[in-house]
Amino acid sequence: MPPALIFLIVLVAGSFALIANPDFLRWKNQLGTQELDQLTSRLYDVQGNDLDNQLENDLINQLPGFPENQMGDLKDVRFLLWTRSNSGDGDYYRLFPDDAESLSNSPFAGSRPTFVLYHGFNDFGECGWILDSKTELLKLDDANVISVDWRTMVVPPWYNYAVENVYRVSNYTAGLLDWLHDATGLQASQLHIVGHSLGAHTAGMTGKRVTSGQVARVTGLDPAGPLFYNKSGDARIDKSDAAFVDILHANSGPLVEGCIGLFEAIGHTDFYPNGGMHQPGCALAARSSSNDVRSDWTDLFGGCSHARATAYWVESLRARNAEEMFRAWPCSDWDTFFTGGCPDCASGCLDMGFPAEQG
Repeated sequence: MPPALIFLIVLVAGSFALIANPDFLRWKNQLGTQELDQLTSRLYDVQGNDLDNQLENDLINQLPGFPENQMGDLKDVRFLLWTRSNSGDGDYYRLFPDDAESLSNSPFAGSRPTFVLYHGFNDFGECGWILDSKTELLKLDDANVISVDWRTMVVPPWYNYAVENVYRVSNYTAGLLDWLHDATGLQASQLHIVGHSLGAHTAGMTGKRVTSGQVARVTGLDPAGPLFYNKSGDARIDKSDAAFVDILHANSGPLVEGCIGLFEAIGHTDFYPNGGMHQPGCALAARSSSNDVRSDWTDLFGGCSHARATAYWVESLRARNAEEMFRAWPCSDWDTFFTGGCPDCASGCLDMGFPAEQG
């Protein structure tokens, strides 16, 4: 298996000599066309694991007791199916595991590529980025798109129990996919599983638990950090989950720096737009004029940079030519990128998001 690759991408104006295309300085399509202000980044110490763990434990310990009857029932998890024959936002068909009659009446076809989408904490299966992804994926391919609506399992403020539900829901979804394999001939090599935040770990765990073969691809959109910082790869998303695992880090780093995503490179390819910690328009709003680290908590609780991962993903689905794609440079670390020590594109640049290919 090839080593993991780290790719860095700058989406705002800056002093980096490696930016060759001015179109990278603009948002496109649904994100608008306005130029973004220059992001004056500072370097972060990402070695604060002990402090992060203490802060994480303190926050979790402040949560109220979790009512047993709100743990969530797997029967409340909904599998929402869209195809080109039922592509409207509200036209989904609900799939029921092990229900042959329901399946026979559905537009699902095992011969098609199948995309499985997971929302994150305090979100739902028909949220904006999932509906946008569904629309764009069906423009690109005659596919099955399944949104896993597990909203009842990720209810605030009980984040610690939502983490436990990652394993319950991933197992439940893997069972559905294995059943679809048996019933329709769906191959694991046709599966691309995408998840945001907690959903990224659920996507990875689903890939691990599918038994009908190796899943083709898993994409993690800013995988959640809290309660995952010290977990081994068998308990979170990692590159063993599929033939190709790509990770987009948008708000990754120490919790004390206002970041809620994992900074560690855990896929075959890891993308770090703007350094992967705070995104333009979020970082500037999150900092005081004195660059006080405490002001970064605005970004943490607002979730601005964390949500940008889904915006970048959807935007990558809309890209139709090289000028619209998010070009990323291979590099060993962010410091090397800052000093201009990364290889040029002759050594293998990739495009972040949907067009990403394994290096």
